[in-house]
Amino acid sequence: MIKESALFKKSVLIISITLILGLFAGCMFIAPNPGQNTGQMGTVYINISNGNWYYYIYLDSYSNYLGTTDIYGQKTKAFYNIPIGYHTFYAEDVDGWYSGQKTQYIQPGSNIVNIQVYFNY
Repeated sequence: MIKESALFKKSVLIISITLILGLFAGCMFIAPNPGQNTGQMGTVYINISNGNWYYYIYLDSYSNYLGTTDIYGQKTKAFYNIPIGYHTFYAEDVDGWYSGQKTQYIQPGSNIVNIQVYFNY
């Protein structure tokens, strides 16, 4: 009888601790990082300083495609809803011959990013 009572008490204690820890783990507070996106967005105007062709534009990596400069000879293109903070913009012509990049802090409102492109080969 004593062994059963002790076993029962240990089981209840283990289950209680498990439940309490599980509940506290679900109530974790995560403070935002000051450099993290705060929900504010900016508009970015990409200007290819020395190019005269269509360019693919990427944000922070070549896997995050934003779009293409519109018309042959039109070097400036607007991109909307870019998160506030430091970002690297990549430009690569559609044929892959020229590319360039620029890292710049994006603020709320309008931002102009001038990218210089260079011959790749």
